Amino acid sequence: MKFNVFPLACIALCCALSCKKGADATTTTTDPVVLNVSTNINNDALLKLVNDTRLAGCNCGITIMPPVGALTWNVNLGAAAINQSGYIASIAKLTHNSANGETVGARVKATGYNWTSVGENIAFGQTTEAQVFNDWIKSEEHCKNIMTASFKEMGAAKTDKYWVQVFAAK
Repeated sequence: MKFNVFPLACIALCCALSCKKGADATTTTTDPVVLNVSTNINNDALLKLVNDTRLAGCNCGITIMPPVGALTWNVNLGAAAINQSGYIASIAKLTHNSANGETVGARVKATGYNWTSVGENIAFGQTTEAQVFNDWIKSEEHCKNIMTASFKEMGAAKTDKYWVQVFAAK
């Protein structure tokens, strides 16, 4: 089955998050997340697409985003991404909340990553890193997450055709 319009439509339904530390201060996680380093994607390829764009700058919709520093890959953020992509694949629905209602901030904190800023992009239907990146860049809010200067690290993962990209800074 081929999806041409679906990926963009699904991405448009997603909200891009940019949170400040403390937004999840009341959320506690009792079970620590097991760091799964198998993200089911080519981490280096997606990171290169992101960093090439960050270093060049781009237009996110009508917003001009100047060049910003490159991100580094973080295994904790990759673990948060694989856990969320597995969950959204299991329910066949795009959502930024986990099964118990936790947000990306709580999921990242559960991996042991103490963040000061955090964000998340999600998508459905793409088969390659280039496809999902291009769809995220075409979406103004997802693009702004990619270009946010306060983010210093990234992780991402895919389960089936469900993608999750997590950004953060310590």
